[in-house]
Amino acid sequence: MRLSFAFTPLLLILQTTPSQAASVEDIAQWVGEGHWREARREIAHELSRTNLDFQTREEALFQRDRMERIRLDFGKTRAQIFDEARAVAPAITEQQFAGWERDGAVEFMDIDGTRWYFNRAADNLFRISPEAKALKAKFHPDAAPPLLYRLEDVRNVIANYDKTGERLGSPRTWRVTYVLNVQPGVVPRGETIRAWLPFPHAGGRQADIHLISTDPPRCILSNSNSALASVYLEKPAAKDGPTRFDVVFEYTSDAFYRPIDPARVRPVSTNDPALAPFLAERPPEIVFSDEIKKLSREIVGEETNPYLKAQRIFQWVAQYITWASAREYSTIACLPQYALACRHGDCGIKTMTFMTLCRLNGIPARWESGWTTDPVKDMHDWCEIYLAPYGWVPADVTYGLVNSGNTREKWFYLGGIDAARLVVNTDYAQPLYPAKSFFRSEIVDFQRGEVEWRGGNLYFNQWNWNFNVQEIAPGRETASAKSGAPQ
Repeated sequence: MRLSFAFTPLLLILQTTPSQAASVEDIAQWVGEGHWREARREIAHELSRTNLDFQTREEALFQRDRMERIRLDFGKTRAQIFDEARAVAPAITEQQFAGWERDGAVEFMDIDGTRWYFNRAADNLFRISPEAKALKAKFHPDAAPPLLYRLEDVRNVIANYDKTGERLGSPRTWRVTYVLNVQPGVVPRGETIRAWLPFPHAGGRQADIHLISTDPPRCILSNSNSALASVYLEKPAAKDGPTRFDVVFEYTSDAFYRPIDPARVRPVSTNDPALAPFLAERPPEIVFSDEIKKLSREIVGEETNPYLKAQRIFQWVAQYITWASAREYSTIACLPQYALACRHGDCGIKTMTFMTLCRLNGIPARWESGWTTDPVKDMHDWCEIYLAPYGWVPADVTYGLVNSGNTREKWFYLGGIDAARLVVNTDYAQPLYPAKSFFRSEIVDFQRGEVEWRGGNLYFNQWNWNFNVQEIAPGRETASAKSGAPQ
């Protein structure tokens, strides 16, 4: 199952013969619908063909791998999820739970006639179902969701713009230690493990990037102009205990803000070669399906102003696609299709849905992702949209509308962004450098890293990671300055 690039969309297989395309499409559909016996039988049949072309072989092998990945995400029984939900809200009845199952608030998958539940279905229930959420509040009145942002920080960014007129400002400097540990025994002792770890993307809102150290010391950095920033490391599998890889780096991140006057915004030319790629479909994630087109008409209506259209899309996705923990992206055929079917998803699913609707409406949109560094330290996805004459501006639909009566503060995250970010990717599904030999664990994003050895890819259940970030106060000498570390 060797592959040196991300999972190729099934639609590209249409370039091969019709019988091959239909066969692999059938396999993908059977896998997605839980008909795995049929899928395995057809995969075995395809792989036995002596005239099988490379592309179809890779697609068939990926679907075989995909079943194993889905099984890791859907590993709990109904009784387990029901007990976990009642541990949070003991008043939940069997009738209520069954109703939430029917409504899609409890995620499950039927695999060859047996129903398996998403591992985080119980937690998600209290995010997706208003009724369950209200029950939880009765038993845990002091519980509150994590604070994604501080209103004070938003106000400071806006105030700095008003003072200076500069779009970039309110810089913050961060020192990150990222550690990846391959579990003992996963790779035979002495075999070389290859690892790719996240690294700050050069340019845009990030500057003064310094690599402080890596373990092992020898490394390869991706090209600074690459859409995916990584540091590549190799090390023999440890004799005893986990095999550790780490990278330490510093960088400075700027916030971005510029007020947008809708009266000045004008449509962009679809013939502009610099913008055309960000207006186009890009299967399998960005597809202008009939369902997307219908939803777009409902959201946008007769509006023609690009910024006001973006506002309507932004508000709809923020409000009606509930944030919830998601299964791994490599197991989902199309992220926006998933969002529209179940009306929930994590930051990447919400962002991809927003981008698809923007592109359909003539608003260029491009991916951006990495980590948030304060107050929440976690992986995160957002994007940028192009508004003439303002250019590219950030949009974080997961943060959504700021809880403020002030219009500029309320719409801050449509056109503005805070400095508590680590940008690793400026596009999605981008190749690693050096090239990976086997299937990626994450075929859309790159935030946790990727690992493999000559025996195959190492999936997320075979290693763990730790992200530690510290802010360096203004005026304080950085570690790179002390050590003379190269930029």
